[in-house]
Amino acid sequence: MTPLYTYLDWINTSAQVIMAATAVITAVIAYRTFLKTPDQEEVSVGTTSDDTENAKITELTVFMTSKQETTLKIEANGLVCSLKDTRPNKGGIQWVISKAQAARILESKNYSVNPGYKASTGTFNIGIRRNWLYSKKLFSEPDILLRFLTELLQNTVNP
Repeated sequence: MTPLYTYLDWINTSAQVIMAATAVITAVIAYRTFLKTPDQEEVSVGTTSDDTENAKITELTVFMTSKQETTLKIEANGLVCSLKDTRPNKGGIQWVISKAQAARILESKNYSVNPGYKASTGTFNIGIRRNWLYSKKLFSEPDILLRFLTELLQNTVNP
């Protein structure tokens, strides 16, 4: 009488069970690490006024890492994009949009936000200023940044 399972059958079956278990564990780890929608902190844009309904936004941080911070700020000459960088000889004013340019950009709606595929950054455009990075931890939805860009442009034209 021959045994129901030979020694090689037991090894083959065990190997298949181990491979299946490994595949399940790998799938779970992959889901938790790569495929799950990342949790993002809600960061509110603060104002100094208690009445946030009537407060005008004049400055907005759009990008932040441990080494860089990009800020849009309304100044006398228009909307200024500044980069603060911890590395030497980096940063400073990147570009300025005059009040007249801001009016044309608003009128033509020549500004947009693209969340892209990256988990932590997306890009935005204002007029000819294209593909500027923004942090998704600061703006969890592209519409939020778009609303702030609209308000900054409006406040640049009508301070």
